[in-house]
Amino acid sequence: MPVWSMRLQRSALIHLVMGATLGAWLLAAGSTGLTLPYDRLMAAHGELLLVGWLLQFTMGVAYWMLPKHAAGDSRGPAGPIAAAWLLLNGGVLLAVVGQTIDGATGIVAAGRLAEAGALAAFAANAWPRIKPFGAGR
Repeated sequence: MPVWSMRLQRSALIHLVMGATLGAWLLAAGSTGLTLPYDRLMAAHGELLLVGWLLQFTMGVAYWMLPKHAAGDSRGPAGPIAAAWLLLNGGVLLAVVGQTIDGATGIVAAGRLAEAGALAAFAANAWPRIKPFGAGR
């Protein structure tokens, strides 16, 4: 398995643990009568699980499973994948922090912009590797 695929998947599992822990804490707090900012914490919970875990795990599997190049580096240059990993994790961090702070829509917007940049960087690496079935290497 390629190194960047492992990094994406390991980071995704970290986000899964953090998101599940936050969700369990929110569920337990509801039964104890604690007053929490549920709307903001639920948004952070969703961000961790949908973008941090699901999207990142999908990117890691796609990077690993897409067809290899016939010549040169088999999976293309590592720069776009490294940028995608950094932008996605930084974007999730910014979005989670921005969602937990009241009135920090600029931080959330910066996080979303970083996540969009991560998708663009991943697409730049993956697009040349997508071929019709039977086209060969």
